[in-house]
Amino acid sequence: MKIVMIEDHQVVAEGISSMLNEVAYVENVVQMSNGMSAMEYLNKHADVDIILLDINLPDCNGIELCLTLKQQFPNIGIIALSTYNQPGIINKMLDNGADSYLLKNATSKDLLKTIENVASGKKFLTDEIKKILKETPLNTFKTPVFTKREKEVLILIAEGLTNQEIADKLFISQLTVISHRKSLLEKTESKNTAQLIKYCFEFGLLQ
Repeated sequence: MKIVMIEDHQVVAEGISSMLNEVAYVENVVQMSNGMSAMEYLNKHADVDIILLDINLPDCNGIELCLTLKQQFPNIGIIALSTYNQPGIINKMLDNGADSYLLKNATSKDLLKTIENVASGKKFLTDEIKKILKETPLNTFKTPVFTKREKEVLILIAEGLTNQEIADKLFISQLTVISHRKSLLEKTESKNTAQLIKYCFEFGLLQ
């Protein structure tokens, strides 16, 4: 079995790889730190069985990448691997084609059981994930669509710039910045800037 792990935290990637390389049926674990490198590798290697996919990646949103991967490589099993335990994120990843979802604090036993099930063509969720989805009221997550300018404003807001500083940096008026900020709050249903940044961080929108 060949596994590609898309994970930018080296310590996490090396720890999981080391464990998996001790498993008899695992032939190779290829580590990729970003989505672009992973796509390039997968386009050249058709013999991959499993993809372990992180959500927060330095060059892309793992939620969107999951959909792209499933569309282009439908025969490869995808296991989302994340620290996020929000049901909205879990369901979005599953909707986008993930065959399973694991928290990074999962045991090696759960990881191996998940890999074995997904490799055999099954959709599989651990008892922990099932419990989260069952006990937490479902809040269907729809990725908000931001304009190019809204994304620019969002990034600068996250960096702590004031409305005037953002206006100066983007060569627009302060009123325009305020308008974009209001739109961002409405699209994410956030009451204030703190909620906006928290929402975008949790759902991987600050890319």
